[in-house]
Amino acid sequence: MNLSIIFKRIINETITVELKNGIILHGTLLDSDKLMNIYLKKVKKTNNSALNLNLESISIRGNTIRYVILPIWINFDSILYLKNKSKEQKNF
Repeated sequence: MNLSIIFKRIINETITVELKNGIILHGTLLDSDKLMNIYLKKVKKTNNSALNLNLESISIRGNTIRYVILPIWINFDSILYLKNKSKEQKNF
């Protein structure tokens, strides 16, 4: 499954991203691309030293991401159904 499809469906929702270096970013999703680069706004940045920073926006390179916590309301079945439906329409 391609996560960029899910990210496109939840633009303007709040997500949490943990980077491989331990930094945690919590903000509103602006955009993403096929390389899983993520763009956030209204970001709260925390790390192990308990230093908190508030940032207007940030760009996160996809290969630095350890994991992403998505909103709990996401219905993966409907997202995948819409993806498959659009593929079927292209085949006609």
